[in-house]
Amino acid sequence: MSEHRWQPPRLRLFEGEHRRATWLELLYDLVFVVAVAELADVLAQGNGLAFVGLFVPLWWAWAGYVFYANRFDTDDVSHRLLMLPQILAIALMAASVGDIGSRSALFAGSYVVVRVLLIVAYVRARRHVPEARALTTAYIAGFALAALLWLASLAFEPPVRYVVWALAAAVDLATPFLARRHQGSLPPQTEHLPERFGLFVVIVLGEVVAAVVFGLKGHAVTPGAVVVALAGIAVAMAFWWLYFGHLDESVVLRTRLAGQVWVYAHLPLALGLAAFGIGVEHELAAPGSSGWAVGIPAALVFATLGLQHLCSGDRRSSAIRAASAGAVLLLSWRPGAAVLLLVLALGAAQVVYLLKYRASEEIS
Repeated sequence: MSEHRWQPPRLRLFEGEHRRATWLELLYDLVFVVAVAELADVLAQGNGLAFVGLFVPLWWAWAGYVFYANRFDTDDVSHRLLMLPQILAIALMAASVGDIGSRSALFAGSYVVVRVLLIVAYVRARRHVPEARALTTAYIAGFALAALLWLASLAFEPPVRYVVWALAAAVDLATPFLARRHQGSLPPQTEHLPERFGLFVVIVLGEVVAAVVFGLKGHAVTPGAVVVALAGIAVAMAFWWLYFGHLDESVVLRTRLAGQVWVYAHLPLALGLAAFGIGVEHELAAPGSSGWAVGIPAALVFATLGLQHLCSGDRRSSAIRAASAGAVLLLSWRPGAAVLLLVLALGAAQVVYLLKYRASEEIS
């Protein structure tokens, strides 16, 4: 077994075996269950800007490991020794988000640790995989610059520190785009990458269910509250169906633009899903309030799903998702329960359409 010996990184793309997430990858995901829950609590307290700003580096930390593992994971001792400490650092990041005003240094320092460990992994890959040297060099340079900016932010106090974070995050996120010319010969592995991103979607959908359950648990159980709670969970199921019922593995091979847009679209998708759960919880706590807390996240989810379908070349589904997003936004001024039922109706209608559309394709 590879985990019982030391191995250098190797290129996994052309081995021909059907890859699945390793136990280490699933363990890595576990800490993000907690991190997403902590971020959702930040939004529940009314700090939407902090929620978005902190979600980006946490999601990027997860995505960074995913892409490294997709190409170079050997699951040996050396790989585990580089990846397991990341879990500890991410746990510290998660513990910081609830009181970021006094723990911003801990958050930034922990993120630097995560990125430095990833950079070390890429340095090893650069040494042992000559055909990936151009790509790994570009990643090392971009990620190192971003890590230095995160480290430099410790010299400033908030809010200037947060401005430096935004600049560092921009460098981090831009690095793969700037390295696109090196990715054509080293495309992601098609069955592994969608599985990993799908697992993160499941994590965030789980947070939707948790938010609804906690919202119902903490307030009086009335018929209206039960309807809102059940509708919220049903919408989460509809979002799940629309995402996984239209999951296109081939899109990740479109490395020039479509594949990367599909990948990056998971960031607003995850943001929207997590925020939607908090919106339903808000409606349970304050029945009759305006539906913006539900409508804006739901519209973001519909729009992002539409963008992902467009990346797959499915313009019909993309247009339907975009129209649904627009309809929800236009009516989000209505009471929250009404907006939630509208989202449920639109989601359910699209699931029915998807089933009929697939059935007609199979017949033809």
